[in-house]
Amino acid sequence: MAPIRMQCAVTLQEAVRITASMNNNLIELHPASARCDVLIVEDDIVQCEEMADYLGRAGLKVEMAHHATAGLKQAAAHKPKVALLDYNLPDFTGVQLAEQLRIMLPDTAIMMMSGRIDGLSEKTLAEHGITVFVNKPLPLGPLRQAVLKIVRAGPVDQRTVARPRGWLAAGYGGTRA
Repeated sequence: MAPIRMQCAVTLQEAVRITASMNNNLIELHPASARCDVLIVEDDIVQCEEMADYLGRAGLKVEMAHHATAGLKQAAAHKPKVALLDYNLPDFTGVQLAEQLRIMLPDTAIMMMSGRIDGLSEKTLAEHGITVFVNKPLPLGPLRQAVLKIVRAGPVDQRTVARPRGWLAAGYGGTRA
């Protein structure tokens, strides 16, 4: 049987917009391949690749960036479910990056990590919607478990979530009162 060829008068994107208009809904069209589970923004290339490889072996789709500006571009392109950010980045801090990500992606869970500071105040974490602070070096097993739990839980507006206080309650990182 020969394949049937049809000509379309509109593109797929136009069809989705027309359908959305008919339903009085506003939706965005994102190719399924553009979405990722985790965005890691870490300037230490070896650490970044190690975390990405470990999370990737758990079946997660991982994107990487090595400075905040590239992280913002990757986040816009891939809309991650979880952003794992280093605090000390070459162009600006992880908190400044988290602030921008929170505006852009309110449903993305943000995890902050650093080997140079002990933690961030509860106030700072809450103001920027940072789910948890993790000290480096990161234990990869618990990190994978935490990320898988967040990814499987689905989107949540992190600005309105009441987080358990303290890092033991979270099970994989830390906060500082």
